[in-house]
Amino acid sequence: MAGVLIALEGADGAGCTEQARRLRDALVASGHRVVSCRLKGSDLMRRPLQTLQQRADVSDRALFLLYAADLADLLRSQIAPALELGHVVLCDRYLLTPLMRAKMRGIDGDWAEQALSFLPAPTLTVLLCAPATQRLARLLGHRRFLQPRETGWPTTPGSPILSQALRYQRRLARQYLAHTDPRQVPRVSTGHRPERAQTVLRQLVSTVLPAMGEQSGSLL
Repeated sequence: MAGVLIALEGADGAGCTEQARRLRDALVASGHRVVSCRLKGSDLMRRPLQTLQQRADVSDRALFLLYAADLADLLRSQIAPALELGHVVLCDRYLLTPLMRAKMRGIDGDWAEQALSFLPAPTLTVLLCAPATQRLARLLGHRRFLQPRETGWPTTPGSPILSQALRYQRRLARQYLAHTDPRQVPRVSTGHRPERAQTVLRQLVSTVLPAMGEQSGSLL
C-alpha cells in the first residue's frame, strides 16, 4: 500500500475527534488528499454500535467483536482503497483504542490482538493524553450523561457515578501508557493547550509524509 496511515488514539475525552478534524484541515490546505475515518464510523456497524454499546446485556467480548467488524468494514470500504491510491488516511482511533478497552474489561490481550491482526499497522500512531478530570468534563460538555462503559460499568452500589468514572478513566489512561513505548508511539498532551497539541501533531505527521513522494505545501 502506497499511502500513509495515521492513527490518533486516546482515552475517552482526550480530544481525538477535535485534533483529527484540525489536522485534516491542515493536510488538505497543504495539498494532500485525505480520507478521514473514525472508530464506530463504518456504514455497516455505526448504528448497531451506537445502540448496543449502551446495553448492559451485551457482553464486553461481543462488543469487542462488533468493534472488530466495524474496523473490518472501514478497512474494506475506506482505508484500503485510499492507501492504494496513495492518499493520507487519518483515523480518529483505530487499533490501539479497542485493544486497551478490551484489556480494561478483562478480555485476554493475546486473543484481542489476534482478532485485530487483519488490520495494517499505522505509519504513525500518536497517543493523545489529558487529565481524567478534564476528559470527563469534555464528555459531559457534549451530552448530559456518561455512557455506562465510560464509568467502568458495572457500577458499585452506593458509589457516586462521577467518582467511579474518574477512577476508571484514570486506570484507562494508565493502561494506554503501560502498553505503549513513547519512542514508537509519541505522546501529545491535549490538556490545557489544544493549539499547542495541534502544532506538535503537525510536526510529527510531517515526518512521515515524505514517504508518499508527493510535492505538497508545508504542513506547518
